Parts: sequence; C-alpha cells; structure tokens
Amino acid sequence: MSQLVDMLATMLFPHHCFACGEVIVPRQQMCERCRETMPYILPPLCPCCGRNEETCVCRGRRRHFERCVSPFYYEESAKQGISYLKNRGYRVTVEGFASHMAELVRREYGGIPFDYVTGVPLHVKEHRERGFDQSALLAKSLAKHVGVPYLPLLYKCIHTRPQKELTALERSGNLLGAFDVKDPDAVQGKTLLLVDDVITTGATLDECAKMLKIYGVEEVYAITAVAAVLKKDGE
Repeated sequence: MSQLVDMLATMLFPHHCFACGEVIVPRQQMCERCRETMPYILPPLCPCCGRNEETCVCRGRRRHFERCVSPFYYEESAKQGISYLKNRGYRVTVEGFASHMAELVRREYGGIPFDYVTGVPLHVKEHRERGFDQSALLAKSLAKHVGVPYLPLLYKCIHTRPQKELTALERSGNLLGAFDVKDPDAVQGKTLLLVDDVITTGATLDECAKMLKIYGVEEVYAITAVAAVLKKDGE
C-alpha cells in the first residue's frame, strides 16, 4: 500500500533530487545515482579549513574565522547541485544543501551558543542580475534547521571581479574593503555562524569575518555547502 501511495504522490506532486533535479519518490533527497556519487567530506577534518586532512593544503593557516566546515567537496553531484543553486535558486536545492549543513553544524559546532546565522552577501548589482542571493537562501534555511535566528549583518559595498577568475594570490587583494557591517550595535560581543555556498581559498569568508570582528564580534564560525579541492600550490 505504501508503494502505491508513493507512486500516486510522485505523479501528483513530484519530488526532485536536490543535486540533479531528477524526479524521486517522496521522503528522499537524492536519486540513487547522486547518493552514490555525492563527494562527502569525511573525518578526520582539518581544524581550520574543514577538508579531510589528506586533501587539506591550508597548512593550518589561521584566519579571522575560527573554523570552516563543509559537507561536500565541489565535485560530481555536488558540483551540479551548486550550479542549480547559483543559477536557479531552486528551493529543493537550497533545502537539500541546508539540511546536510545542519547535520554538520550539530556534529562539529554542537554546544557553541550562536547568536545569529548570517550570509556572505552579493553586491546589489550581482543581486539584481541574478535575482536572488544564494548564500542568503542557504543561511535562512540553515537557521531554521538549527534553531538560530537569521540576520543579514553584512553588505557588499564594492563590486569586485568574480573570485573564480583570479589566482589564489589575487583573491585576497580583490576583496579588501569590499564588505561592511550594516548595524555595528547588533554585532557587539556576538558569536556568529557565517554561511556561503563555496569555499576555495577562504578569502571571502576571511574578509567578512575580519570586518565583523572589527565591529566587535566575539567569534565567527563558517560553513559552506561545498569546498573546492585545491592544488598543492593553493590555486
């Protein structure tokens, strides 16, 4: 009987795999192919960048954020899912990534008393062109999953070149002064969970965390949907 109900529900209200968009039965998040190819990041994790220790190339470099963690590498099915997230902002994709991020928050950041969840913002021009802010969508969904208030604390005041077009050395300089805090009084002494879609070198998260701490934030913990696998030279 349950199989018949699932078949009828799929026909009338189709569910989609959050990574590839394929129609799947209810109560699942991924199709069978994506479940097999999803590149999970497994422990032991680097305490700084959150990648598996075997693929970490950050060499323990300290950032303005305390830690960063990500559920997946930016490969295979996860890479396809990020494309849907950035280009279309599908609700099912947002929810799929956010639910896995929430599991990771509970596992790696359990016990940390976060005051707010916030996202890495797009510049107003980027937002207008895309029609939505994918990091804000992730942050809002994640906030609901972990029971912490969402608050947009940052804004991007300078339109910069896309980070993906730059080398590792150019990335940090590209973002200097690009972000600012909306309301300094709202962040004094707070502990924040900072959300973005992808971490590559960590330059974007680092610049955001730096500005938040300049205005009095106590601690910034970061989480992204995916982490790029870097070459040994960091590019």
